Parts: sequence; structure tokens; C-alpha cells
Amino acid sequence: MKKDAISPDPGYYTRYISLVPDTDLNTALDQALKDLEALDAAQLEPLGNYAYGPGKWTVKEVLQHITDTERVFTFRALMFARGDKQVPPSMDQDEYAAHAATNHRSVAEVLEELKAVRMASIALFKSFSDEVLKQTGMSWETEMSVLALGFTTVGHQLHHLQILRERYLQAQN
Repeated sequence: MKKDAISPDPGYYTRYISLVPDTDLNTALDQALKDLEALDAAQLEPLGNYAYGPGKWTVKEVLQHITDTERVFTFRALMFARGDKQVPPSMDQDEYAAHAATNHRSVAEVLEELKAVRMASIALFKSFSDEVLKQTGMSWETEMSVLALGFTTVGHQLHHLQILRERYLQAQN
């Protein structure tokens, strides 16, 4: 299904969804994996523990944040797809980052984990029928469809990869 089938409007999460080209979800997820595969871990490695300002995340923490958030989004999508009516808890991204302990890992290791999570997400979303993609639930304080969560996952990655390019890679040139 394409993103124009998203209903209801996911409010805050539209900022991520709007970054995704108007394509179907499976194509968007596949392209997002290709974008990850195109990242040069060797180029990013010297920047792995670099943060562009006080209180900002390092490159490895940004990549881990994409991974952690994808896991949260896909868990919510699974809940909604399976008819679970519980409201999942919110996610404190700063607490997750503070406890991610990426310093002992290489950029390549963090990136490989992200790609593995993405492959699992692709398999999950491909397993959903159009009817399931339309199912909704409460994602913290926002009613969202399974479809919206899929596009949010892709858009969230696009957002953070743009930040990596602008504030990390260009800052080093």
C-alpha cells in the first residue's frame, strides 16, 4: 500500500512520513535497506565517537537510535496487527541512548545490527495484508495504523541519515 492510504492522520509522525517518496511500503523499506547498505562504515569509523555539539549523540549513537526506534515502531505495528488493544509505553530516546553503550562497538557492528533489524522489519511488514496494514492502535498518544508505522520507520531513518550527512560528514570536510 502507498502512503496516501494512511488513515488516520498520525499527527507528529507525519514529519517523518512526509520524507518518504510516494511509493508502496515494501518498496520504501527495500530502498531504506539499500540506503543502509550504501553507507561506508570505514568512512564513518573515524567519526564513530564524534558528536557535533555538547549533549548531541555520536555517530554510533545516532545509528543505534535508528535501530532502537525501529524496534519500538515495529513492536507497536505487531501489536496493532495482532489486535492487541494495550497502549504501548512511550520511549524516552535519551534514556535509550544513555544506556546503549556504543563506545565499545565499531561503527560496522552498529550498522550491521541496524541492517539485521531492517531485514526483520521488511519480513514483518511484507507478511501483513492490506487489511492488516489499515488496522490501528494507540502509539503512545496518537492513533496510528500499521501502515503509518511502517512509513514512519523509513522516514525516521531518512531524517537521521540527513543529519549524519549535514552535521557529521560535512562538518569533517
